[in-house]
Amino acid sequence: MKTLTMLKLFVSLVALLAFVNVASAQDRERFGISAKAGGVNAVTGKVSVKSEGKAARLLTSNDDLESGDVVNTGVSGQVEVLLNPGTYLRIAERSEFVMEDTSLDNLLVRINKGSAIIEATGPGQAQLYIPIVTAQQRMTIVRPGIYRINAAPGATELFVHKGRVSLSDKKDDVVKGGKKVALNGAPATIAKITDGDKDEFDQWSKTRGQTLAQANVRLSQRAVSALLLANSWFGGSAFSSRSGLWTWSPFSSCYTFLPFQYGWGSPYGGNYGMFYMYGTGYGNRQGPNSNPNIVTSNSGNGSSSGYPGGGTSGGLGTSGSSGTMGGSSSGSVMSAPSTSVHPNAGPRDPDSGGRSINAIKNPIN
Repeated sequence: MKTLTMLKLFVSLVALLAFVNVASAQDRERFGISAKAGGVNAVTGKVSVKSEGKAARLLTSNDDLESGDVVNTGVSGQVEVLLNPGTYLRIAERSEFVMEDTSLDNLLVRINKGSAIIEATGPGQAQLYIPIVTAQQRMTIVRPGIYRINAAPGATELFVHKGRVSLSDKKDDVVKGGKKVALNGAPATIAKITDGDKDEFDQWSKTRGQTLAQANVRLSQRAVSALLLANSWFGGSAFSSRSGLWTWSPFSSCYTFLPFQYGWGSPYGGNYGMFYMYGTGYGNRQGPNSNPNIVTSNSGNGSSSGYPGGGTSGGLGTSGSSGTMGGSSSGSVMSAPSTSVHPNAGPRDPDSGGRSINAIKNPIN
């Protein structure tokens, strides 16, 4: 009898330790990440991080990078990092980058070697400011799109698949979509991107982009609305000019983006159909709930609810079945930076697709 009691006590202790470990791992998802860049959203293979004054360690998808952190990917290692809300940084194998500054006001990423892809979501005319630096060039992403940077000693390649990149303060020094630029100290050479310029890393980035857009559509309206209503720090005039926020997705087990208005999508194709309508007055259509801030859907499912693109709307605090769009959410959020977006801009066109995908190339042939 005594042995049985000890066994039960032991099992209970193991269960308690397991619960504590799980709860600790879920803290980031449950309570959110701070209002800065650097949240690690996905890791495959071996990826390490070196912080100032500390030994290098393996990077996990539960980590948040700090300013000055140096990240290295091994063979078959890849990582996805959250930048400005709505913008994802993806790093290929055998690459190195530095999060020079994680603050949203002074965000700066340095690519030391290897390949990086930046996916910037949003309506095509949105004004962005995302600076990226290599040994040869400082460049600034100014429009939503898809950008690849290959960095090697003595040379940098920039591929603007969609969007626009500024290479200096001059208004005419802008690289538009469909162009690639070689930067090696000599006058820059510009050419058209061809099908042969894509490889497995580009395909992985495209798959991630489409997955995260789908994760947005599958967010629970009820869960996200309840979370926003429960957080006193959310709302108010300070958020009226923000582009959106990061939200935890149980569908993809990582963060996705929740825009503050209709018309956002991935440049890879896929609409960010779940969005937060800030101060629109739509909440008055939710019966007794008069809060004007709502989480709604433009999924285009044929609904005649009166919201852009169809779909249903779950007002903040509503508990009706119409407020749920599949799954559930632990409801972790992060505030977003300011951006200028046309309120009626439509979603980005999908990637043309059908292009051949090659094995991953070494940067700078």
